[in-house]
Amino acid sequence: MSVLSPPRPDVTPATRAPAPAGPAVAERRSLAHRLWPLSWALIFLYVVTVSTLSPLLAGASWWLGIAVLGSLVLASAAAARSMGVRTWVATLVGAVVWLALLILFFAPDASFALVLPTFDTAGVFGELGRDGLVSIARQGTPAEADMGIRFILAIGAGAFALLLDAVAVAGRMSAVVGFPAVAIALVPGFVDGEINLVALALCGAAFLLVLWTDTRVRRLSTSRPAGVLGIGALTVIGSLLFAAAAPGYNGESLLPSSGGSVFGSGVSPLVDLGKDLRRPGGAQQFSYTTTTDESLYFRLLTLDEFNGTTWSAGGDRVRQLNAPGTLLDVPGLADEILTEPTTTTVQVDGMVAPWLPVPFPSVRVVGADGRWMWDVEGLTLSSRLSSASGQSYIAESVLIQPTREQLIAAQPEVPPNVERFLDLPEDVPAILTDTLATITAETENAYDTAFAIQQYLRGSPFLYSVDAPVDDGYDGDGFEVIAEFLEKKSGYCVHFSSAMAILARMAGIPARVSLGYLPGDRVVGAESRLTYTVATDDLHAWPELYFSGIGWVPFEPTPGRGVVPDYARPESSGADGRDVQDARASERVQGEQTPVAPDSTTSSAGGGAVEPPAEVLTSAALLLLLLLGSPGILRAFRRRLRARALRSGRAGPLTAWREISDAAQDYGIPVSDADTPRAFAAGLAAQSAFTTSEQDALASLLDAVEHLRFADPDRTTRRAGLTVAENTDTVVAALRHRAGMLDRVRATIAPASVLTPVYRGRVLEPA
Repeated sequence: MSVLSPPRPDVTPATRAPAPAGPAVAERRSLAHRLWPLSWALIFLYVVTVSTLSPLLAGASWWLGIAVLGSLVLASAAAARSMGVRTWVATLVGAVVWLALLILFFAPDASFALVLPTFDTAGVFGELGRDGLVSIARQGTPAEADMGIRFILAIGAGAFALLLDAVAVAGRMSAVVGFPAVAIALVPGFVDGEINLVALALCGAAFLLVLWTDTRVRRLSTSRPAGVLGIGALTVIGSLLFAAAAPGYNGESLLPSSGGSVFGSGVSPLVDLGKDLRRPGGAQQFSYTTTTDESLYFRLLTLDEFNGTTWSAGGDRVRQLNAPGTLLDVPGLADEILTEPTTTTVQVDGMVAPWLPVPFPSVRVVGADGRWMWDVEGLTLSSRLSSASGQSYIAESVLIQPTREQLIAAQPEVPPNVERFLDLPEDVPAILTDTLATITAETENAYDTAFAIQQYLRGSPFLYSVDAPVDDGYDGDGFEVIAEFLEKKSGYCVHFSSAMAILARMAGIPARVSLGYLPGDRVVGAESRLTYTVATDDLHAWPELYFSGIGWVPFEPTPGRGVVPDYARPESSGADGRDVQDARASERVQGEQTPVAPDSTTSSAGGGAVEPPAEVLTSAALLLLLLLGSPGILRAFRRRLRARALRSGRAGPLTAWREISDAAQDYGIPVSDADTPRAFAAGLAAQSAFTTSEQDALASLLDAVEHLRFADPDRTTRRAGLTVAENTDTVVAALRHRAGMLDRVRATIAPASVLTPVYRGRVLEPA
């Protein structure tokens, strides 16, 4: 009889009575009790993973509710298994508990007995979902977790908890749960531009704990679970390396050109500023005392690159470390321009951002803690390691006070280092071209053009509204959005400043957009009459235009907001026909006090949509490839280690048998946990139609394995390492040769031996 023939029942050690059709309830309860540690590990992974979303939401109450909900879902599924129900039925029990908790928390008035749905429950859920989506669209980060946002979080968190239970417990694929966990942990990086490596590492540690617990409770190995833990370690390490080294993930925004922001940080900082303006309430950001009577605008960053879709900050800026003796020059400023040296003491309160608010143009900042870098061109301060929160510092600035005559006399030539501030895409919408032609029909110089653009935007019928662009679907700062804005004639500072900067560039005037704060409110009763407080309501965007010999000059095209500079007011009066806001009088017009444009029945098709830049798509693709490719990488690494160990004699037949059984599983050959080595070898040879030499190689390995397992260890001799290695290569090559193309591809990118390992008693080392 061939050594690979199926074993006879009377001589085979593994012979046993046929298993019953289904496990008994007592056996299921016993297994469920052994799986409780795995369920606790999954609860820990769940809680840690949802905690990584904290940069996106304000406060901690939302986290407590979501943590309790998911934990109860996972615990209820584990409890159901302890009662003897089947594994997949227990997952359904978890889903029922999830639904009951949603009803209890969010729709108790539309339920029966507080947890049972009624016909009204779906309507309440739908309304909460819509409210949550609107709130997300209106707010920046960290957002206030209102009821709508909490409902959306509860939906996603419950689904995540059920996924963990279904995959790790019911599906016995614990290695797979790392993918959604790491993906969730990386979400703040895509939204906020900041990756918390500590939180990501803690999430990875929780994932490894799940893998370690799974290998123990299922008794996958008697010594070390390194094989299964390898994919977890590879995923965690790869994710940390990606977060630290990928473009834009190194402490700045995912978009290298735009950076994160106090306004939140998404595809466009200008859009995020609008979200903060629509956020209810006005939290104090900082206070300051100054030596000047002029109204100070505080800048955070400047946006100088426009790609037709959004404004962003150029990545090739000159940086200089802020040191006690650092004193910068104001770019483009000539000696004959009148300036006022000003000293401003700033105390930051609730503002959390990687920028320091400073008056423009500031040339020196002293007293700030941490490592801060100057943008030499924009005269702004930013840091990758420090935050503005709690900072107290003194900013020395040089207020530029050009006259109208000096601006008119400015030479039209643009210095070479400023020419990039004229760049525009070629596909300019026709309405912008027509508007510019109308505005500049009678202008004679750059100043007249700039003044005419400002007055056009400040004049009737333009209205200030933070809600109209969102309601009508044209919020943003790209070409299509600004074209729609010029038609609807209603928007907020983002639209007015972006429109003026684009029109100025079209007219040949270098322009950029600055983001920061209005002067704020004077503190009544303060020791100094020049003490002010600044809140989130004061967030603002404004254009700055470059004039040769003068430098960057701010304008104020937004009606009802800010202070119009003296040089930009009509000659006939001190005002432009509207209430010019003066910080000294503390007259600030809020969005809700300004008339809103009439509702429109049409909106720009896709006007508010913004295509993700190439950097985002590239980074996301790299991360996806890393996660999807990790099983194949781990399998190749394991195969190479085994081959080296076999050839060097450090490993023997049992390692070779592991490699063969893993290869069989990878190529789609059924592998049973109940098979003895002889039964497995017989089935393998029969299904693969081995040649004589291939059968001899398999038989030699089988003989060596059986000697190690069943013979007296003192009488067993190890086969030569080279012979075992050659026989292993022969059998694995035969399996690969006879596998179909689809099986070979699947074995390369999604090896079953990694994703759903089958560790049989025949591969365990002898005791």
